Amino acid sequence: MESSAEFCTSCGSHFEIEESIAESSPRESPEVVPLRIKPKKKPMQRSKKILLFAIVSLFIVLISGHLVLKSVYNPERKIAAMNTAYNGQEKENFFKQFILKSGTSGNADNFYTSVKEYGWPELREQLDLEALKASTNSKDANIVSTDGEFISVTSKPVLLGMYNDVTFTILPTEVHVTAPYKDTVLLFDGKEFKTTQDNEDVKLGSYIPGTYEWSYKTSGQLVPLAGKGDYKVEGNMDNEEEAELEWGFKTVALSSNVSNAIVFIDGNSTKKTVTELKKMHPIQFNEATKIHAVTKDSKGVEVSSDVLPLSTNKLSLNFAHVAKEERAEVQKAVNVEQVNTVKELYRQFRDNYSSAIYYIDFSYIGNFFIEGSKIKQDYAKFVHDHQNIYGYDYTFLLNDITSVNQISDSKYELYSFETFNYSSYDDAPLNYERKKKYVFIKSYGEFFIESITDLNTKKTKI
Repeated sequence: MESSAEFCTSCGSHFEIEESIAESSPRESPEVVPLRIKPKKKPMQRSKKILLFAIVSLFIVLISGHLVLKSVYNPERKIAAMNTAYNGQEKENFFKQFILKSGTSGNADNFYTSVKEYGWPELREQLDLEALKASTNSKDANIVSTDGEFISVTSKPVLLGMYNDVTFTILPTEVHVTAPYKDTVLLFDGKEFKTTQDNEDVKLGSYIPGTYEWSYKTSGQLVPLAGKGDYKVEGNMDNEEEAELEWGFKTVALSSNVSNAIVFIDGNSTKKTVTELKKMHPIQFNEATKIHAVTKDSKGVEVSSDVLPLSTNKLSLNFAHVAKEERAEVQKAVNVEQVNTVKELYRQFRDNYSSAIYYIDFSYIGNFFIEGSKIKQDYAKFVHDHQNIYGYDYTFLLNDITSVNQISDSKYELYSFETFNYSSYDDAPLNYERKKKYVFIKSYGEFFIESITDLNTKKTKI
């Protein structure tokens, strides 16, 4: 083998030649150093290689999984998803970011509207703050609330406590209602309830804030009742709410000119009188619902009142035959009053007439006649002409009213018998007996003398 060879001719191994040059004088020959061959490294076993690869892979998986799980359980990521869904008006997606307690009713539209009314920017800030507290302390954070508890931010340790799962739960309001009458079928958000007694407390269930449809029907009253509407659940500090539904009940004041008449509704007897039903409640106005009353006349025959629609808060079920009798009575009373007025007017006229003649002053009787009428002019002349009669004297003895007849509502005839003695320088004393007819007419609420007619006059010398 040559000393300068780098590889072994037998096995092909590489020679590593170490040269060491000793210090010597230039005259000395270099020292020959023997060659040393480095032993070959033993290759790694296959099992060790696999184990090492597995350890490295596991480490990578753990790191990646940690990063993924940290992202999954990061509340900021959840709130960011909420923000994206809210701003994009993705109501269903926004709703899914929250947890709804079992047995709670609600929908995406209601929740989105409630958050909008609350103010999403403000709510988002509160959620960020409470989520940070929850993820740090692994405890339930404060409640984000409006009038009542709204959203609960809670934290739950997962994976041996390595992570905290922060959840956002919508807190519902337990809604009750007092149904005023039994046998009422009530629908609230599609759920049906039926009452068995008056003023029954009905638990409608748990609802997230929002507006819900409701309706009801009941047939246990005087008339069938029904209604519907929308009710807004708002909540309160106790997360319990007594719903005030607009039932639409009305009260009708009922009257009649026969108070003990029996009331009928849509042809069916209520078996109650007008007096007993003078305040009908509960009622709902309905043009199609008819009401009337039945009584008996003086001959024992059943008669019906006016038939009226149940559409106003005041109804008068009057009977025609009674109304006619009442009008007659009223008119009779009016007539009696007016007859007395006419009689009194006649007596005043006769008293004032004697003064007008005595003093030759027409003003005593001028107001008894309609202004501008012929009779007023005639009597004015008659009074004034007495100034040309010398030594006249009247002694009025009798002013009797023999009868009064009604001609119309505003016109009456009065018949009288009058006696008096008369004398003057030119006439011998005479006694007069006269029958007269006075016609009184009503004008602008007052009676006036329209005419005076001498029907018969008898003169007798004294």
